[in-house]
Amino acid sequence: MDTITENPTNPTYQLYADSQCGPRAENQDNYLIINTEGHYQHLQNEAITTGQLKNWQADSVRLVIADGMGGHNNGRQASEAVILALLQLPFQNNPEQLRAELIKIHNQLFARFHQGAKTPGSTLVMADIDPNGQALIANIGDSRAYLSQQHNWKQLTKDHTVLEFAYRDQEISADEYRKGLLVNTNRIVQAMSFGSSGIIPNSEGIKTPQHLPDLRIDLDADDIFTLQIKTGDVLMLASDGLWSGAEKYTPDKINSGVEQYIKQQMENGLKTARDNITLCGLAKP
Repeated sequence: MDTITENPTNPTYQLYADSQCGPRAENQDNYLIINTEGHYQHLQNEAITTGQLKNWQADSVRLVIADGMGGHNNGRQASEAVILALLQLPFQNNPEQLRAELIKIHNQLFARFHQGAKTPGSTLVMADIDPNGQALIANIGDSRAYLSQQHNWKQLTKDHTVLEFAYRDQEISADEYRKGLLVNTNRIVQAMSFGSSGIIPNSEGIKTPQHLPDLRIDLDADDIFTLQIKTGDVLMLASDGLWSGAEKYTPDKINSGVEQYIKQQMENGLKTARDNITLCGLAKP
């Protein structure tokens, strides 16, 4: 796809996205980019579609990745539905408000897609960034957000697995948690439109692996949080196709612009990918 920039000579942000099917028969990933002028781009039926929002908050941007759950029905339709819902959502800068909006969207999609244990679902990682670099990040599932500052990458989000919630609820030790993170077999336990399984205690405080319509979004555990993006920083959102095929994934250092960097990460990821790969990148020049 082409880079989306609002003013190539003096851009507030540089944005770029790419989505590749990889070894799969269908691309169930999707993305959304809205630039500072309200121009947007996402996938519809696996093809790029673009448009213009009339009431987008000036000089602000949105990046989103949604990955349809493999092994469930209608994964592509679920990720598309998440993207279309977020296309209608006004710019967000309050964690509690964004949490409420995401739960509202999820409930609407759950009612639409519910099919028992095979209910389709989609991960979500998103960033709303104002002109001053204040970013609001949200994560549900195991797509990830990474931030490069002074050429050092940090993973911002935490995959929503049994391991993650067991550690949050003090059911395992910090050492068990660290060791578990080294294993690439952790499966997600919740997603938009799907709901959750085994992470929400019942009235007796017991977690059971049954399919529930509810999501667990812990604000105090950085499922939704704010951060400051400074000049020279790069934010990258990625579906799990980028990292799940590698034994241990660490983003390469940046030696080029965001467009060339995302292209190179995509090329590298496709060498080991077992899934679709979708990347969004943002740089603050």
